[in-house]
Amino acid sequence: MPTKVDLTPYLAVMEDPDSQFGEKDLQDEAFNARFKRLDAGTANYGFSTSDWWVRFSLTNNDADLHNVIVKLDYPLLDHVEVWVFSGDELVRSWKTGNRHPFTTRAIEHRDFLFPLSLMPEEEQTVYVRVRSKGPINIGLSLFGDRTLVPEIELEYLIFGAYFGGFMLLALCISLLYLMDRQVALLYYLTYIISYSSYMLAFNGFAFQYLWPEAPEFGQLSRPVLLTLSIIFLLQFCRSLLGIRKLSYFLYRAVTLLQLVLGGVLLAVPVLGYGILVKPLAVFLLLALVLVISMGVVAHLRGEAAARYYLWAWSVFLGGLLLYLLKVFAILPHNFITHYGFQVGSFFEFVFLSVALGVRVRELRIQSNYDGLTGLANRRHFDEELEEEFQVSDRPEAELSLLVMDVDHFKDFNDRHGHAVGDRVLIELALVLKKQIRRPGVAFRYGGEEFAVLLPRTGLEEACVLAERLRERASEDVPFEGVTISIGVVSRQDGEFSDAAEFFDAGDKALYHAKNTGRNRVTVFHDGV
Repeated sequence: MPTKVDLTPYLAVMEDPDSQFGEKDLQDEAFNARFKRLDAGTANYGFSTSDWWVRFSLTNNDADLHNVIVKLDYPLLDHVEVWVFSGDELVRSWKTGNRHPFTTRAIEHRDFLFPLSLMPEEEQTVYVRVRSKGPINIGLSLFGDRTLVPEIELEYLIFGAYFGGFMLLALCISLLYLMDRQVALLYYLTYIISYSSYMLAFNGFAFQYLWPEAPEFGQLSRPVLLTLSIIFLLQFCRSLLGIRKLSYFLYRAVTLLQLVLGGVLLAVPVLGYGILVKPLAVFLLLALVLVISMGVVAHLRGEAAARYYLWAWSVFLGGLLLYLLKVFAILPHNFITHYGFQVGSFFEFVFLSVALGVRVRELRIQSNYDGLTGLANRRHFDEELEEEFQVSDRPEAELSLLVMDVDHFKDFNDRHGHAVGDRVLIELALVLKKQIRRPGVAFRYGGEEFAVLLPRTGLEEACVLAERLRERASEDVPFEGVTISIGVVSRQDGEFSDAAEFFDAGDKALYHAKNTGRNRVTVFHDGV
């Protein structure tokens, strides 16, 4: 007995659009004359309201008993009936399918498996009738009784790795969200959970292990999980790329499609899977158009995450396109067209994880920088000051700090307006960027106040830099009368218990400069 035999070339097929034939007709010559040989292609008929019959014969030419298994490899068929005849005698029959309890399966497996026994020199004729509200794919294979087990073991190993990967990814994203609290991570997590749950139902595992005695619940679960997957996918993509700032049209289009899908979700218990399966395929295609459009717009606007995002969806779209072409009976049902969807989705999640990592890093960087001036912000300053203060505990280490303020800035804003005031802050930030060299770092501490952290820099060097900054601010900021006051502090100037006390010392020096005439540099010392 060969390891596996594809039965497709041996099938005879008949369409029964009015469901007029049944078991009573199986031995009728007129009925059997309706069958036509399927010499090429596959028995793949897309969405069809007809009953589809296939017939094939098996002959045992050996002197030994042969136990074989016929496998129908599409688990989402609603009704599957099988009759096995030896001559004119009916020897086996089954009535099963996705709309029947799982216990009606001949063998408990996600696909449909039918065991047959052929006596020496015996010929058996097998009739299969399939009816389903979803796509109809009749992929039949023949296995020896001992040759199917290794294939199933390999199949379950692959699926175990597939769904295990989803579980591991969901766990990692959950931990990242708890640490980082980025909302894009939360949307990604909901997408992973809903999509992997849908794939459990799509591949027949949910019916086999979760609700084997509730087939109607299984029929509702698939459109619900698919709809939720699309909704969370759109929300994740929109959040990941920050699309609201990049394209308000796409942002509104996504919102509109999500509202429509929300209506579909409410309609599932009323309309059922059969009515909604085609519209959901269309909505999925619309969602993918929006998903790709958002990626293209983000890429054109220079978003670093968009490149990995587009790779993810290119791979997924290729696999999904193969599957949908099979669903609509344009391509045959085979391993590539049936599982391309799942292989594509696996690599999609790999690339999306990379894109998410890039985006989270971008958001983290953005959270540390001031949107107006481009300088590091107070949050980043507090972190860096604490770290450098700890480093400078070593006797040989040096650390200095400049704290500066724009003189009479409130009055300047009142006279010229906030827009001009913002320009002053931007120009002053440009002065700081030009004049400060590493390891020094400039920060916008808040309002019109700035700070410059100078690791490995002593008091003398810090004072020279402060004077240069004061002069360049007066000369390079293109607004008349703009000056700055600067307070300077170095760890050489005193004993500081912590970073906060060190900063307070610089702040005191700044206010001493402002109180003694402004447009000057003041060094902190005990008593200031």
